[in-house]
Amino acid sequence: MSSQTLVFDPRDPGVIQRPLAILSQLQREDPVHWSPLLKGWVITRYDDVKAIQGNRGVSANRLTPFFESQPSGEQARLADLIRYLNTWIAFKDPPDHTRLRTLLNKVVTPKVMRTLETGIGELADGLLDRIAARSDGRFECISEFANPLPASVIMDLLGVPRSDMDVLRDWSMQLQPFLGNATASADKYETGRAGILAMADYFQRAAAERRARPRADVIGHFVGLMEAGEISEDEFIGSCILFLFAGHETTTNLIGNGIRALLANPDQKAALLDEPQLIASAVEEMLRFEGPTGAIVRVVKAPFELRGKRLEAGDRLFAMVNAANHDPAHFREPQRFDIRRSPNRHLTFNHGIHFCLGAPLARAEARIAINRLFARFPDVAMATEDIEYMDTLTMRGVRDMPMVTA
Repeated sequence: MSSQTLVFDPRDPGVIQRPLAILSQLQREDPVHWSPLLKGWVITRYDDVKAIQGNRGVSANRLTPFFESQPSGEQARLADLIRYLNTWIAFKDPPDHTRLRTLLNKVVTPKVMRTLETGIGELADGLLDRIAARSDGRFECISEFANPLPASVIMDLLGVPRSDMDVLRDWSMQLQPFLGNATASADKYETGRAGILAMADYFQRAAAERRARPRADVIGHFVGLMEAGEISEDEFIGSCILFLFAGHETTTNLIGNGIRALLANPDQKAALLDEPQLIASAVEEMLRFEGPTGAIVRVVKAPFELRGKRLEAGDRLFAMVNAANHDPAHFREPQRFDIRRSPNRHLTFNHGIHFCLGAPLARAEARIAINRLFARFPDVAMATEDIEYMDTLTMRGVRDMPMVTA
């Protein structure tokens, strides 16, 4: 197949399950690939993806042009989604990005991160105790371990009760197909709208509670910023949803993907069991090998050329992060999972002004969760090899991962 006939079809079930097969071919033969299906450029080489991540000549504000391109009927369905999501720093350019990032940096400080770390081990042990009590040794790793651990941490940070976890997770999952650029999921606009309106109502009520009874948590801090006129109500709601969604979704997928990678590579699992101190390096390799970020999306501000292709203003760019992390020009034997890999300069947490604010917390959660899982259940195994990946272009993970403890 020539580069002229190569087609990247993200709707293909085979591509959803194994995207690197076609993306690696594009990386070799057509690294700046126009996709008629995505109506955008698919970028796969490490140097190009890194340049796009740090390029202020492209815009992170991909939602506004998408919204403005829709017919009036579709705009009516999308209005509430765009209203709140457009407040996220992930979709902002300077100077708005700089203002919001500065405010969020005051919330997510190194001291706060260190304080949270002390409770992660207790959370992990509590979840594993519950799994150990199961008489049949079977458990669902995502819903019983990989998701509730980071979700509990974020809920504690926000200051909302853990008893609300299931309903908040349901609303968050309703938002996932739209945010993840799902290509085969029906009704993602209506589903996403329902989820975001439910979360908006929830956080409005939480703000009212803080005004009546002030508390020293993230929601209380945001309410103070609102009353000082530093953020709007929409920015408050959007930031709370961002904390909730991004704060657990990425780490859930990191933990699940990392566990599968270790089980699929028994020599690496054995090395980690022998030397648990390798966990920090192992997590970096998990982030590279099958990271939770499949792609980032940007919009061209002014025309420029990339590898002989002319990219016009308004064009969408899909910078394929996991493909870049498998570029043989930067990683020796990229298809090999190696927990001692060094150097390991993956691009999973972004590069430049959009570097992930929660990266230290995600790394800590993954280190603690995975080490404690294998320490408690060294013979844990997949209950089935039939794992179905989510239809999300920008995220990489599974919803269900049945396992057995021995």
